[in-house]
Amino acid sequence: METTKPAITIEDVVDIFYAREFAYDILRRFFIEEPPREYVKLFIQNNMIDLFPFKEESDGIRASVNKIKDYLAVFNPGMIEKHYEDLHWDYTKMFIGPFEVQASPWESVYVRKDKLLFQQTTMDVRKLYNKYGFRAGDYNIEADDHIGLELDFLYHLNRLGIESAESKSETAIQEIVYLLKEQKQFINEHLGKFVPELANLVQEHAETDFYRGLATLLQHYLTIDSKVLTELLNIELIQK
Repeated sequence: METTKPAITIEDVVDIFYAREFAYDILRRFFIEEPPREYVKLFIQNNMIDLFPFKEESDGIRASVNKIKDYLAVFNPGMIEKHYEDLHWDYTKMFIGPFEVQASPWESVYVRKDKLLFQQTTMDVRKLYNKYGFRAGDYNIEADDHIGLELDFLYHLNRLGIESAESKSETAIQEIVYLLKEQKQFINEHLGKFVPELANLVQEHAETDFYRGLATLLQHYLTIDSKVLTELLNIELIQK
């Protein structure tokens, strides 16, 4: 007897895409540069960490969210200058310098023996970016395989999925499936290969529980997101 493949409507898929957009927007903003003051204020005032998706499906996400919430219950970098400067410095010393970079934000450093930027790993990522018209703001200055840019790229692909779904075109389902495959492959071949080590380094060197929590949040979220993508690729999409 032939089994019936599970199905989901595009409308329900869009709800998942919006949850992913919310998650990737937070992660890309806090990993791509020192936390902007205005965004930190917005993040705290709107209690955005408490809205982070998939807490019910992942103990790791829930524990990471709670660590960040516990930090924000004591410190307020959105209103208190000293707290903001401490958070800003935590990012700077780990990912930028001025001394030895404690948690290199570039994929190449983790997957290449020579640890050199702008070599094959960077170019492979750039090729994918170019395919979708995505380009780093500091082109040829910041290496394309920076963790913040890779997260921004996933945000971009997810946004394309939303646009395809909401277009209700005849090719929407094919476009969505293709984008899901691209995102799954990008996580497998890039982020998944270096984020666990990067997260461990942040855990070791961060001075704030904010970034300790954010590092484990990133790691656990990518794990659950990869599972979500796999499930969506094994479900029939239905357009009403």
